[in-house]
Amino acid sequence: MTVSFVLIEIDQSCSTLLQGGSNMWKILTFTFFAFFAAQVFANSNDAIKKTIEDQIAAFKLDDFETAFGFATPFLKEKFGSAENFGKMVRNGYPMVWRPSKVIFLGNERYHHGLAQVVQIVDAKGKSHYLRYYMIEFDGLWRIGGVEFLPASDFSV
Repeated sequence: MTVSFVLIEIDQSCSTLLQGGSNMWKILTFTFFAFFAAQVFANSNDAIKKTIEDQIAAFKLDDFETAFGFATPFLKEKFGSAENFGKMVRNGYPMVWRPSKVIFLGNERYHHGLAQVVQIVDAKGKSHYLRYYMIEFDGLWRIGGVEFLPASDFSV
């Protein structure tokens, strides 16, 4: 019922537009594309969060093979094996390997994809802020790198 109403409204707007309302047409077109872009961005955000959550879940199980599967082809080539990747995470990112809490903060576009900022609380209660660089490959989001961010950037 609501869909029919929306279609009728769009139909009426379009016939008004076709009768000479060119500014209205621009507004309607912009609104449509803005809504569409927002939906695509929201879907990307959900997929990115799921990728990061799934990798962290694999780390918690010491399943480095699965965790390695969420990396970009470039990172896979760089580390060569899930075992090497696991050593790097355990030694360099212990808070990611064994987090007590994961909080997704903002994200932003960068030249290769999207960057997701994550607050990870370690087992001792200390907060760490990381930026995950996400790149889309074959319709799936992959982790292309992780960078530590200064905690002072997030102070209240």
